[in-house]
Amino acid sequence: MHSILVPIDGSEQARRALQYAIKSIKEGMQKEIHVLNVQPIILPLGEFPLIDANLIEKAQQQQAKKLLKSACGLLDKANLKYTCHSEIGPIASTIIDYAKTYACEGIVMGCRGMGALGTLVLGSVTNQVINLTKVPVTIIK
Repeated sequence: MHSILVPIDGSEQARRALQYAIKSIKEGMQKEIHVLNVQPIILPLGEFPLIDANLIEKAQQQQAKKLLKSACGLLDKANLKYTCHSEIGPIASTIIDYAKTYACEGIVMGCRGMGALGTLVLGSVTNQVINLTKVPVTIIK
């Protein structure tokens, strides 16, 4: 069975991307969905951090679990085969590495729509994925 990757981040655009993937599969694509949440690397600042790195990681894992639970609920309701996974790391490269590791044939992802200034200052995960991956990417607004 072939598979597609749907990265989720809790945004409405990511939810629409997942719904698009579900609809596509229900309309005849024989694919498994991989749902991935990537939490960014957050390091405590300074020599004497006020917050323990383990507490930060635990909070990130809880957030990922919450987001994946919501996504898995949609997939369960649609009665589709899927895999849910979370990782902590650089978001775009983690998405691309996951797609390679699991031989995903495509990526369906939401576009956060930060606007020109936000994209210029912060960069865009969507743009990075499009430019660095070799698999087709479908962007959902």
